[in-house]
Amino acid sequence: MFTSLPQTSEAFERLSWVEIEPWYRELLESPLASETLQPWMVQWSDLSALVNETMMRLDIACTTNTADEERPRRKQRFMEEVSTPQQALDQQIKERLLASRLEPEGFALPLRNLRTEAALYREENLPLLDEDKALDDEYYQIGGAQMITWDGEERPKTTVEKVLFHPDRTQRERAWRAIVEREAEDREKLDALWMKKIHVRQQIARNAGYENYRDYRWQQLLRFDYTPDDCKAFHRAVEQVIVPAASQLYEKRRKLLGVEKLRPWDMRVDPRASEAPRHISDVDGLLRQCIPVFQRIDPQLRSYFETMLQEQLFDLEERPNKADDGYNLPLEVRRRPFIFGHVNSITDVVPLIFHEMGHAFHVFETIPLPYIHQRKEEAIPLEFGEVASTSMEFIGAMHLHQAGLCTEQEAARLRIQHLENTLTSYLPIIVIGDAFQHWVYDHPKQGMDPEQCRQKWAELSQRYQPAIDWSGLEQECGSRWQGVLHFYCFPFYFIEYAFAALGALQIWDNYLHDQETAIRQYRFALSLGATRTVPELYEAAGARFAFDTGMLEYVVQLISRTVEELEAQV
Repeated sequence: MFTSLPQTSEAFERLSWVEIEPWYRELLESPLASETLQPWMVQWSDLSALVNETMMRLDIACTTNTADEERPRRKQRFMEEVSTPQQALDQQIKERLLASRLEPEGFALPLRNLRTEAALYREENLPLLDEDKALDDEYYQIGGAQMITWDGEERPKTTVEKVLFHPDRTQRERAWRAIVEREAEDREKLDALWMKKIHVRQQIARNAGYENYRDYRWQQLLRFDYTPDDCKAFHRAVEQVIVPAASQLYEKRRKLLGVEKLRPWDMRVDPRASEAPRHISDVDGLLRQCIPVFQRIDPQLRSYFETMLQEQLFDLEERPNKADDGYNLPLEVRRRPFIFGHVNSITDVVPLIFHEMGHAFHVFETIPLPYIHQRKEEAIPLEFGEVASTSMEFIGAMHLHQAGLCTEQEAARLRIQHLENTLTSYLPIIVIGDAFQHWVYDHPKQGMDPEQCRQKWAELSQRYQPAIDWSGLEQECGSRWQGVLHFYCFPFYFIEYAFAALGALQIWDNYLHDQETAIRQYRFALSLGATRTVPELYEAAGARFAFDTGMLEYVVQLISRTVEELEAQV
């Protein structure tokens, strides 16, 4: 019925738009009725997967080597010559399916998403959306080029950041100051990039009929289950419940470190450790050591992990000109995930390897879903996508010692750090970042001014992390927002981490009581992809989608109880 498509995205990328366009015309002109719906949908899905994976591979290429100037040019060519005209025809295909009133099996939620996307579409926004995305590469290039002279050697910033875990406070402060001094050299570049970004985004929103970019982005992110006002209520709940609990933990940290005040370079060090975290020089060896962890959790999850090792779907080694980022990206044609990041020490296992493997498991579990619209990264609610990853942090951390990755004491300290950081750093910083973005787009004229952004960030930092002493470092405190990739490249993709942490802690609590049932529910929820609402996905995983004071008090008690048990092992 349909002309055959290329089998790989590499072959697809070599084609010109003149060669690609007929496949879209075919979908627009072929009969669309109940008896032809299934093959029509398969063709559209497979064609969309080719475009999607090509774009993902180009994104990966730009982050794996930020010094290669041809990579962003190649990406830009694809966006201009293929992606932009493709989006225009894809819009017509969406409208055709919606007008047909046909509904493929398991497609109720994807249809809702398509209606939202179709309503947002404006042809005049296509070049602006491309421009916004192209500016991402400028951000990656700035970060990837940040080398620091340390002990007489030029090193990537990410390796010097590991000194912030060192028990020697003098070393930590020296590293912290070296990092912020290097970052300050790029402040003007990042200021200029920020102003370009805000200007483009506001124009995109106006073209689509929205007063501000936040309201446009809310629809673009397919947020149907909560509102901006719900987020602001959550900010207040965190201030009410989490900030006092975090302040108690910060006071304990201050006493363990034996310092008068906690300074910015005192935040990452383990106050219970006498040595720096163990350095990892053999990343491949470390990954192989993780196999027993996933075997203990679930044999099928171990199988997924081994598949990724065999197919070399990791890039975790440290090297110059590598973007300061960590991610999992799905390759929709291959039906495989790809994990990128920086592994320097044992402290990276839980927040990077286990976290991104949770996303990877999501990709594997959705393979049986027949259409990309049911499983693609942009369609799966981020609020649940981050549950998949964050749950694996809490669950995987339980098996570090049994799997031979570290000693019992080391494992206990890593878990304590991870759990306490959830209250002291993770939740407060997510709320600071979310509140910051609401302010930026509620007040775009002020939000376009980097100096006012610095003032706002400093104000929010004092409100949600009052225990950290920034005296004499006010400029450095206010500039920290520029190091947050999401604000530049993934706007408003931030609050999901906080909501997901609450869901993940519930799943982990279930795992503490009944491992087999908890993992079965977890995997089932992942397998649903984008076919259920956020609350329904949480329920399928054995959790509740809630973020009120009651839920926050529950997680404080769960973390406090577990930390007390672990402290007996240190």
